[in-house]
Amino acid sequence: MMADFPEREIKNPHETLVKTRFLLPSLTKSEKKVAVFLLEKPDMVLELTLAQLANATGSSQASVLRFCQKLGLEGFSELKLHLSKELSVKPLSLAGEEVNLDDSFVGIMEKVFQINIQTLKDTLALNAQNCEEALNALLSASRVVFFGMGDAIIPCYFADIKFKRLGINSQVHSDPDLQLTMASLLQPKDVAFAVSHSGRSRTIVEAMRLAKERKATTISITKYEKSPLTKVSDITIFTATVDTTLGKEIIARRVAEQAILESLYLGLLAKKRQQYQENLKITTEAIRFNKI
Repeated sequence: MMADFPEREIKNPHETLVKTRFLLPSLTKSEKKVAVFLLEKPDMVLELTLAQLANATGSSQASVLRFCQKLGLEGFSELKLHLSKELSVKPLSLAGEEVNLDDSFVGIMEKVFQINIQTLKDTLALNAQNCEEALNALLSASRVVFFGMGDAIIPCYFADIKFKRLGINSQVHSDPDLQLTMASLLQPKDVAFAVSHSGRSRTIVEAMRLAKERKATTISITKYEKSPLTKVSDITIFTATVDTTLGKEIIARRVAEQAILESLYLGLLAKKRQQYQENLKITTEAIRFNKI
């Protein structure tokens, strides 16, 4: 039995700003000037004409319009309309604020929680269509193999356990040689699913290249649009992690990845409700032995 999801547009109250921040690394030099101005002075943008914004950013009107198109908007007027609505919503007060080890412990907790909340909301704004495509690919997969390195393997193990509980043929290995071995033996009806924040983990990129060569469907979760991983991915789901770091550690990256995988798991359960609920009931009963 297949359940149908009603079509709806998923909106984040700060979607234009979220998408601008996400697109920043992939923009041209002149488009980036417009984007930075928008992020730093969104209120001022509402007061400017197209020509005035181009002049204020040292770019051209054509660059402003190209930037609008990359946001999925028809033009500058639509940008101002969206921005006006978004600025009427109060942003999270601590979003983007760095964790400082001199903060009180309660202060650290507040920042960590707010960073994670903002990351989840921003990630949702970017990914509705891509997640639907990934879900459809998983629904028709003969086998799902997960790939991740370092702590990226954690959400892969999480998803593997969840998928197995539904009776889905899924696999995951942390050993790099085994990952490449699995990728090299995939079949056209299989799905290779990679998790890599940077999109530059050598073993993961190579595993996905091998999977694509074998004509398996390749899906990835990553932060960066322009990365070696996206080049070998049929479907890419982007995380919108806020660049708030402690040393080189990005606080919320795994939370967003796990939320995406949890959503896909529940989507699968909803789409094949009768079959998967029965499997879930059987596997739940089987592992009851481990509970005292």
